[in-house]
Amino acid sequence: AWCILPTFGPQGAGLVGDRSTDVGQVRGNQQSDLLFEMELPLANVLAKMEIAGIKVKVETLKAMQAENEVLIEQLTKEIYELAGQEFNINSPKQLGTILFEDMGLPLEYTKKTKTGYSTAVDVLERLAPIAPIVSKILDYRQITKLQSTYVIGLQDAILEDGKIHTRYVQDLTQTGRLSSTDPNLQNIPVRLEQGRLIRKAFVPSLENSVL
Repeated sequence: AWCILPTFGPQGAGLVGDRSTDVGQVRGNQQSDLLFEMELPLANVLAKMEIAGIKVKVETLKAMQAENEVLIEQLTKEIYELAGQEFNINSPKQLGTILFEDMGLPLEYTKKTKTGYSTAVDVLERLAPIAPIVSKILDYRQITKLQSTYVIGLQDAILEDGKIHTRYVQDLTQTGRLSSTDPNLQNIPVRLEQGRLIRKAFVPSLENSVL
């Protein structure tokens, strides 16, 4: 199992070393049962899950990447046409100028900041019903986010065994639920069809092993 420590990077250092001080504090807080009967057995299970990993079909992600590139290019052209000019869609400052100065959209939908007009998601969602370009911009943002963070990002996380070895963290959230990090597999969006399709890339390690 120790051969996988480099996979976890700096976090792997936390898996080794002297933990006697921490155990002493747990006993002092009368939490020994919690540690030895729940947390440590669970940590053992999670470690096995991390080592086993999750198999991913990189071909599915590559196909999605190509499809998204076409869709992003199409959305970009439509946004330029509606704006009447080309600009950096990823620049909030340029986008704010286009929407609220060049196109004259109502200023009561936004607020002025030091760098220009706010183009946060809540602002754009209020504008979308009255400005077709804004709906396109929201779609563009969602697709480009999916593309960079998940479609391409997940490909970078696949190791030589064809799997992603995410980390399951027991003590990161205040609610006590497990969290997934390096990479985070819990926040894959499902509102868009493209987000739901990403889940099809995750497959069983062994064929015919799923009911």
